[in-house]
Amino acid sequence: MKVNAVALKACVIALGVGTIALMPVSVTRAAEAEMKVEVTITDQGYNVKGHTTTGALTAIVVRNTGSMTHGISSPLFKAGVTKKEGDGVEIRGPKGKGFRAYHLDPGQTMTLYFSKPSASDPATGISETSQVPFWCDIHTHMKGEFLVVETKGEIGGG
Repeated sequence: MKVNAVALKACVIALGVGTIALMPVSVTRAAEAEMKVEVTITDQGYNVKGHTTTGALTAIVVRNTGSMTHGISSPLFKAGVTKKEGDGVEIRGPKGKGFRAYHLDPGQTMTLYFSKPSASDPATGISETSQVPFWCDIHTHMKGEFLVVETKGEIGGG
């Protein structure tokens, strides 16, 4: 009986250590589960790769590969950015009130995190894919967009 108690104790300790060892792996997998949209700013405009889905934590990685300072602004940023990392500078409106844009100098990168909730049409109850416009507040000819894809329903299985 004493051998079984020792073996049982060793097994429980091994399971506990194994669980602790696996914890960082599950945290890493959760971080990888976020959606990502990559926006590269050149002096000619924006290049966009990626999309996101409603409700998903999304990282917008913005890189300025141009030769001058560029900005990025969007209605989505006013209400939805939960965190900013990197070099970008938040620009506020007159008297420091209200969001206006983020500015990036040449060679700088920043990441903006947001989550856009699903919104259905009040008349039909249907949720649709939406386009998120953005633009450079410094160079008004520069515009872009990315998609927030609605995946609920028969096709998306939501």
